[in-house]
Amino acid sequence: MKYHLWVGYIFLSFFLFINPYAYSSTNSQPITKAINGTDATLYAPLLLPWQAAIKQNSYDSISCGAVVISEFWLLTAAHCNPIDIDEIAIAGTSLIKDGDFSDLDQKYQFKIKQIIPHPDYNEDYFLNDITLLRVERSLYEVAQPIKIATIEEQYLADIEFESSWITYGNSPATVIASGWGDTLEFNSPTTLQVITLAGVPDNQCNGLILNDDQMVCADSNINGLIKDVCRGDSGGPLIWQNESNIMDSDKGIRLIGLTSNGQRCSIRINESENQYNQLTGQYTQVSTHREWIEQQIRLHGKKPSFSLDDNSLRPTLDTDPFSVAKDIPDNNEEIIKNTYRSGGNISLNWLFSGLIIMIWRRNLTKRYKYNS
Repeated sequence: MKYHLWVGYIFLSFFLFINPYAYSSTNSQPITKAINGTDATLYAPLLLPWQAAIKQNSYDSISCGAVVISEFWLLTAAHCNPIDIDEIAIAGTSLIKDGDFSDLDQKYQFKIKQIIPHPDYNEDYFLNDITLLRVERSLYEVAQPIKIATIEEQYLADIEFESSWITYGNSPATVIASGWGDTLEFNSPTTLQVITLAGVPDNQCNGLILNDDQMVCADSNINGLIKDVCRGDSGGPLIWQNESNIMDSDKGIRLIGLTSNGQRCSIRINESENQYNQLTGQYTQVSTHREWIEQQIRLHGKKPSFSLDDNSLRPTLDTDPFSVAKDIPDNNEEIIKNTYRSGGNISLNWLFSGLIIMIWRRNLTKRYKYNS
């Protein structure tokens, strides 16, 4: 009798653990999509040619995002340190298979030869959360740079955010974030994810501390729908479109932010009803650091005349990301509401499993009690 009981326990445990959908509600399905982003390759093979990433030291995994800004230089977040010399930056591709880079062509991999974190980076408040990276060979072999917004353009973006952001309502998508960061807890995508968001006015940005000119804020533009970057996206780009330059070769796309700080993904996912009480996504305002960037590249890149105003520091785009990126995944089943993998939500899988463990512990206690 006991033998058959234990066989039943084992069978039920095996069934529950191999089948993540068994007895689960529609609110707890572990869909492997971004937090309501979409695959960049749906729109173009290389939709964001400035997108880059930093490989984890000794592991085939992404530690942070990065952005190509010139032939040999990338930007990332200062909090992504420590990054070591000869670590690998990846650029020029939308496809990076987490856990196995064996099929990643060497032409997309660039050794990092110099690391320049901002000297005034403050890890408590994420102030000056920006780092320059120099690679050993030309990024232009496979990638293109993005133009960094000027202070005047950032002012225009701020005005747009002020006039278009609607709390407790739908707002137009005014910015796009991107990266290979977790789509669910410990679940990284192979395909670069793009997420349309709304810029949030500084005075409505939850958790913004000190120096409004240090951060750009952004959140889901669809009321009640979770959209956000996640672990592994830090240092990646937040882009905005200057509509006055939409006819230019770069469609007026500007880098305005680097992913920096915000609400933990598990809280964002599992407590979505508290969206407006959570930390708003915060991004290092890159325009504030234009002068520092130019100074460092002139000094360390041995280019005394380097200027971010150089027209060669802009991409030629066939596809406008803002005209094609979708606000909501086409397939309703792909929309992430919440997930038991990110904590805070107990599925029936775990309830049944917990019951099995309780019964097992009870029988184990009886066994040792009566044999002692």
